[in-house]
Amino acid sequence: MYRGRHCNINDYQLLENCSKDFILAINRDKFELNEVELYLNTFEDFDFEISSKIRMYLNKLNVDRSKVISQINTLLEELKNNVLVDIREHN
Repeated sequence: MYRGRHCNINDYQLLENCSKDFILAINRDKFELNEVELYLNTFEDFDFEISSKIRMYLNKLNVDRSKVISQINTLLEELKNNVLVDIREHN
């Protein structure tokens, strides 16, 4: 769901674009959390729990960058799959 309503294809496209831009942003060497707050808020509009997990992983980004980014990618894929399921079930 997106902001309390069932998702549509435009919501999926928004999520896809935000995910790509978000990953590009966190892959930079000098990454600041406030730079990606808008993306995190968008993810939260879809799923609070997944967004919270992403935030938690971001705090560990300096520990093992490649592993953390891989885990974040997995969460984003789960979120996108959830949106696709919602679209298929309700449209």
